[in-house]
Amino acid sequence: MNMLRLQLNSELAEGAREIIRAIEQQGHQAYMVGGCVRDTILGQPIHDIDIATSAEPDQVIAWFERVIPTGLQHGTVTVVMKNGTYEVTTFRHEGGYVDNRRPASVAFIMDVTEDLRRRDFTMNAMAVDADGTLLDPFAGQVDLQARRIRTVGVAEERFSEDALRMLRALRFASVLQMRIAKGTWRALVKMRAGLAPVAMERVREELWKLTAGPDPARGWAFVVRSGILAYAKEPLLFLAHPWSATWRSALLVLGQVETPELRFALLALVHGASTEEAQAVCLALRLSGAQQDGILPVLRAHAQLAAAAQAASADAAAQGAASAGEAALRRAFAQAVLAYGETAVRGALACRQAMLGVSEGKQPAAVQQAYMQPQAAADLPHECAVAHAACTLLRMGPQWLSTMPVRQLSDLAIKGRDILEASERPAGPWVRASLEHIWLQVAIDTLPNEHDALMNVVRKGGDTT
Repeated sequence: MNMLRLQLNSELAEGAREIIRAIEQQGHQAYMVGGCVRDTILGQPIHDIDIATSAEPDQVIAWFERVIPTGLQHGTVTVVMKNGTYEVTTFRHEGGYVDNRRPASVAFIMDVTEDLRRRDFTMNAMAVDADGTLLDPFAGQVDLQARRIRTVGVAEERFSEDALRMLRALRFASVLQMRIAKGTWRALVKMRAGLAPVAMERVREELWKLTAGPDPARGWAFVVRSGILAYAKEPLLFLAHPWSATWRSALLVLGQVETPELRFALLALVHGASTEEAQAVCLALRLSGAQQDGILPVLRAHAQLAAAAQAASADAAAQGAASAGEAALRRAFAQAVLAYGETAVRGALACRQAMLGVSEGKQPAAVQQAYMQPQAAADLPHECAVAHAACTLLRMGPQWLSTMPVRQLSDLAIKGRDILEASERPAGPWVRASLEHIWLQVAIDTLPNEHDALMNVVRKGGDTT
């Protein structure tokens, strides 16, 4: 067992040391364990600290003023200190597992090494006492230095105990820029069917963290090559597709968008998934409403803009002028902003920009030339004209957004009641339709956003229904 010095320096760590010393004064052992130790060695910030102890939960409850009994059946209580909250768990041995996830029984023990032995990976099986003495019985430091993820003991046993550990291995490999030891990887592929009983909420958490990490392409490469998502409890459709040229293209550009929501949207787009398929995946993963709102409107806005590019190319061809196509694009662009919001449209543009990297080597030279010289678009063949229209959206979209005087209906200088007061008609859906039509004219700069000017349009009844 290696015994070195490791000092955790933060207010959070000071609170942990206060708890440990208080437990030691009662004649028991206590250590900071797991991720906080790993991240300190890696030089990364720590956001929470778990404590393992030989004291049992009822003893910990008696010794501290503010304690929350968060998991008594597993020996865990939460101690509340002025510097933060700390999960304090009794050293334990876990007997057989059910559903590849939960221990069937828990027995409290007195040996910290045996407690560390039940953990997933060597890098998470280290402990530090109040004085900074590091206990590393399974060579976690060596694996960290080698940037290697290795299970504690026999990998097949660790994964059969808790199948979620397989996804955790993939996530750690991505987020921490590490590799997976050969034996651990072989066991993961062998045991991947064990993921089937794991709750989709747990799967979501690992995939979301991996996708939000600094190198999502690395993480998804591990996920896809392992084939593990084919064994998820519910179908994940395009996310569970085996390794292919499509996946290779997706991973080349995945890091070009910044948020996990946009990265999920980009994966759907590169795979050619419909909005309905993407929604099914969101529901299977139990994504929150906020997470879905960051994905699905982007896909809908992207579909609307793609259709607009098709229509604009047709307009340009029919009228023999690129300006006609651009006017149609601008109108469709404004309609997308009204329908899905500015954030979704910006996200759709970001995804489209990233997707250019997927196919830029396949685009005809004429398209590249047209992108540089937009006035030549009317002379292009149809497929090139469509690509040119998409490039126009990317080039002009941000400018249209920055100069758009209204972003939503509430920005108009008139309201629905103004239309009703100027009309003898009863209230109905026509009022919103009128507002939307007027909003569109303001958005594309054919009407000023001024009350009197807009009311003149209403009174004349000009194209407002």
